[in-house]
Amino acid sequence: MLKRLFGVLGYLPASSLRIVPEDAQQPAVERPALHRLSIREFDYGRASADAQCHWHSDGEDFHYALGRDDWVPLAVAGFYLTSSRQCLAWLDESLRVRTGVSQDVIDGWRRANRPVLEAYGSRLDERVSFPSRQQDTGIAETDTVPFIAVTEMAELFALAWQRAHLNSPFVFLGNSAPYVALGGHHVLRAVRDANEYALERTLGWLALWLEARGLTVDRRRHVVHMPGYQALYYRGSAEMWD
Repeated sequence: MLKRLFGVLGYLPASSLRIVPEDAQQPAVERPALHRLSIREFDYGRASADAQCHWHSDGEDFHYALGRDDWVPLAVAGFYLTSSRQCLAWLDESLRVRTGVSQDVIDGWRRANRPVLEAYGSRLDERVSFPSRQQDTGIAETDTVPFIAVTEMAELFALAWQRAHLNSPFVFLGNSAPYVALGGHHVLRAVRDANEYALERTLGWLALWLEARGLTVDRRRHVVHMPGYQALYYRGSAEMWD
């Protein structure tokens, strides 16, 4: 009734200010996840690799990749052997220190890979593919490593990694000559060398433990085959450390 009355009086309904009709369905623009934003900038052909990641430089910045799709870095596989919150915190810290990647990128990468990585170690724990525990290869480590429990392998790896990559809470603008002299003392060098060697051996044990449970480990590229894994790609200016 009111609408008809307003029409007689000359009032017309105001037209919509929208350029696009209200009922038009706009297709959603799908943006890549944060951990995939730099995928096109990474060149595996130029990259070096270690147990933590692949990396290369473009002359200004470093480009990092945590493994490659379907292939998990060996260190990531080690930290994910159990659901230990401390192990995952150590992994996050190690990634931030190495690459400068932000926690929100790490969190997105972690969520994307939850079906692949979460509790995978416990699912493998009984899948030793050796014929029997009595098999004797004549190599003590080869005969022992495959038969330790998943939590034991997780601890051996995580502690070896932390000892070799312990980050100092102290920051100096410049080191004094006495500090440099003591920092290079043969006792401290021996500790660093021992920790690095222990990690190298432990990574070999981890690869053997995974292989004994049927997983394929590319020891040259330091990655483990896990179908469905999504690599994290990141561009940052953080300096690499050995």
